Parts: sequence; structure tokens; C-alpha cells
Amino acid sequence: MRLILKSLFILFSLLTVHSAISQTIQQQKESETYQIGVMVETLQQALKVRDEQALQTIQLYGTDSRYYSMIRGWLFQELVAVESQLYASKNKPNSEKFQLKSNFLKQAIRLIDLE
Repeated sequence: MRLILKSLFILFSLLTVHSAISQTIQQQKESETYQIGVMVETLQQALKVRDEQALQTIQLYGTDSRYYSMIRGWLFQELVAVESQLYASKNKPNSEKFQLKSNFLKQAIRLIDLE
């Protein structure tokens, strides 16, 4: 009887520890997911603003080796889209707007590539 109680106690203790570890891992995953979401929103805002601070933000996230490929690919796809709009644009104000955005994206790509 004592052996059964000891075994049950050990089993209960192991289940409690396993549950706590699982919960900690889940919290870490949720935290990482949240941080990536914040990063994506920050980068989206930087691409809208297109100033010196925005370039620094892009460089900060883009030089992180965990996210370099994703951010570089994102910037490149944005550049392809903008240049397509630039070449299709017939009026001057739109052309200038697209050219400024294209220049910004090229500069951002160069910044993260040079690191």
C-alpha cells in the first residue's frame, strides 16, 4: 500500500512539473509571436513614413539574422511593386512619388545588406 501511495505521489509530482513546463513553453511561444507581430507592425509603419528614423528601424530589425531573409524579401517585393507602378505611371506627380519610394526601398535594402 505504501509503495502504491509513493508511486502515485511521484506520478502526481511529475505531472505537475510537466504541466508547469508545458505552460512556460506555451507562454514563450506566445511572447515570441507577439514580438514578431510588433516587429511587423513597426516595419509597416516605417515603410509608410519613409524618413531617417524609419531607415534606422528597418536596419535594426533587418540586421537581426533571425529575420533578415524575411525582411529582405519583403523589401524586395515592395520594390518590385513600386517600380512596376513607376514604369506604368504616366503623370509626373505619381512618377515622382513612386521614384521617392523606390529610392527609399533601395536604400533600406542596401542598409541591411551591408551589415
